[in-house]
Amino acid sequence: MDENRTVADILERVRESRRRKRCPDCDDVVAIRGFRGEYQWKCVDCDAVGFGYTSRSAALEALQRRRHRSE
Repeated sequence: MDENRTVADILERVRESRRRKRCPDCDDVVAIRGFRGEYQWKCVDCDAVGFGYTSRSAALEALQRRRHRSE
């Protein structure tokens, strides 16, 4: 662990990471899965889905863009 970080800093980073993994439609948790180089996300509650991403980070970025569009 980095000596310059406080527990509050680490908890904030975890909170932000979890916030990025929320469904843009219902704000519930999404699952991100990859198969043969293609990633998709799916909401565990409302069955919203996004697919065709080349990486896990691309799927997360798409979730963030969609959340900002819906706000």
